[in-house]
Amino acid sequence: MVDANGYVAVCNQRAMDLLGLPSDLMHSNPSFEAVKRWQMEQGEFGTVTDKLLRAIKYEGINVEILDYERQRPDGTVLEIRTNRLPNGGMVRTFTDITIRKAAETAIRVSEERLRLALKASRMAAWELDLETKWVDRSENSMTLLGLSSGPSADFMARVPADDHERIATFWQAVMADGSGATEVRYLLPTGVQTWLALRAERKDEKRLIGLTFDIADRKAAEGAIWQTANHDPLTGLANRALFQVCLNEALERAEASGSGVGLLLLDLDDFKDVNDTLGHAVGDLLLQETALRLRTFVGEGDTVARLGGDEFAIVLAGIESGREAVSRAAEIVEALRAPFQHETRALSTTVSIGLASFPEHHRDPVELMKDADIALYRAKEQGRCQAVVYTSAARETMEQRVTIAHDVRIGIAAQQFVPFYQPKVSLTGGGIVGFEALARWKHHVKGILTPAYFGSVFSEQAISLALGEQMIRQVAGDIRSWLDLGLECGRVAVNLSTAEIADPKLARRILHILEDAHVPTAHFEVEVTETAFLGRRTAVASSVLNELHEAGVSIALDDFGTGFASLLHLKQFPVDHIKIDQSFVRNVITNGSDTAIVTAIVSLGHAMGMRTTAEGVETIEQAARLRDTGCDSAQGYLYEKPLEGARVPAIMRDWDKAQAGILSRQRNSMPPGSSEVPTKRRSALPPH
Repeated sequence: MVDANGYVAVCNQRAMDLLGLPSDLMHSNPSFEAVKRWQMEQGEFGTVTDKLLRAIKYEGINVEILDYERQRPDGTVLEIRTNRLPNGGMVRTFTDITIRKAAETAIRVSEERLRLALKASRMAAWELDLETKWVDRSENSMTLLGLSSGPSADFMARVPADDHERIATFWQAVMADGSGATEVRYLLPTGVQTWLALRAERKDEKRLIGLTFDIADRKAAEGAIWQTANHDPLTGLANRALFQVCLNEALERAEASGSGVGLLLLDLDDFKDVNDTLGHAVGDLLLQETALRLRTFVGEGDTVARLGGDEFAIVLAGIESGREAVSRAAEIVEALRAPFQHETRALSTTVSIGLASFPEHHRDPVELMKDADIALYRAKEQGRCQAVVYTSAARETMEQRVTIAHDVRIGIAAQQFVPFYQPKVSLTGGGIVGFEALARWKHHVKGILTPAYFGSVFSEQAISLALGEQMIRQVAGDIRSWLDLGLECGRVAVNLSTAEIADPKLARRILHILEDAHVPTAHFEVEVTETAFLGRRTAVASSVLNELHEAGVSIALDDFGTGFASLLHLKQFPVDHIKIDQSFVRNVITNGSDTAIVTAIVSLGHAMGMRTTAEGVETIEQAARLRDTGCDSAQGYLYEKPLEGARVPAIMRDWDKAQAGILSRQRNSMPPGSSEVPTKRRSALPPH
């Protein structure tokens, strides 16, 4: 306590301890000025105290209570309260508030951190009064939401009506469970729509507290991820995963509403040719153009997808019947015929479509996909560039084919496939000039099976290559064994499927097998049909056959005249031998046109230095007529059915005796003067 004259009248020990005043100074009843000087010398007090004394004593200000704080050099914070006395003196109290100030400072720091955290994380804190519906919001809510504290209806007014149900569900969860969360769209004052996440907890009967997050960036990232995961990057169409989801949903809606669903599987015809000839960049442009055109055929609720490669799919949702899908498929086939311009080149392709629909076909999406896939296979098999509707008969055929393919794989692994040999006989001398090796399946249940049963698997390259290699190895082994017995077997021919001929390594594999078996190439022949020369197989087939031909393997063109073969093929490819199809041989006696065709084929072959063999010869009369045309050799049941390799040596040894009767009947059945081939024609024959 300082009296009116400025002397310290009272100073308790606590004050002395807090202020660090020396006891000798205080016991001398010093003036306040002396105390102030001592403290200033110690680096304490200062202008605040000086101004305070001046205000109280000299300026006559009526200060009843004056509070302020001072931090001492040792870090202690003092709260100083000054009261003026009526006689002009004053009373001062000092309170140590160090702990309180530290707590307040911590709170301020925490609040500042929270403010910065709310700002950085784009979230606002709020408190809702459940009775008044008033919301107290944090300072940054104006920046985040365009709202400050106010009625809760202000927020709801900016939430789209479609999301109001989410908000209602959110409140119910908070009231029932004590906490909840949801995500809603929100319209900012700028007119931009964003996404917000809401989280809240119930603190008591009247109060909720919560946080509101801006999740627009997260939603954008999720959208980008979803787009990547569910769409094809090249065309922007739905990918296989999204397509499956859309198909399932379309079938569920159709089942509930009584409507239908059309499923179209599309495959671009000969798309590989575009990639091979013009490059993948042009192929990608063709896929993108196809996607653009397909989009024009789908409406709201429909889906067009790229399943991979050049395969697309369309889900037609809510159609009235399968006929609508058929009509749409026909329009797509026509639309994709039209070429599109790329630089100076007009590019075009066609499309094959397999179509299945619900409820006409299966309800299960997996089975419906199988239906459409089977129909697509039929579309390709029937010539491509068309739409084919699924039938149960087609499924039965496909399932049988799949079953056979499975069994064939087992049969190959078990070495159940063996060559049967049918001799080719000279029509002039009657001797065996070679054999054709025909694949036979020694089935453990069904017995001996011919390609008429299992030939469908030849379209699968893996099976065809495995079966073909197994056959060639056995044929090479048989030829070697016959040569070791001193038997002259001529050339033994093996049929190559179109799948085999598409393998660029085929020639090397065949030549290695012959080399390993020590079989001269002069004893080996391959037979191919004209389909090997068509489409994208042409270049590979040409390379394979040329490599075999140069190594000494004979090349025979099988079933000549029954398909798409042309004279150009005979000119371009290394054909040594023409096989005349049995369809011409069958009526060569009774049908003048067939006789003329056979004669023309033989003459053409000889003119080009090729041998000719007639297939399916069953009568002496046929053999005689063929010899008249100049045909070199024949094979058929007249001479021998296909037989196992173990029986071939005996047949070759006894051949002259066995065929004597046939040759005699041949000569007796021929008209006079026809027992010999004309000299000019015979001179054109190559040696057997």
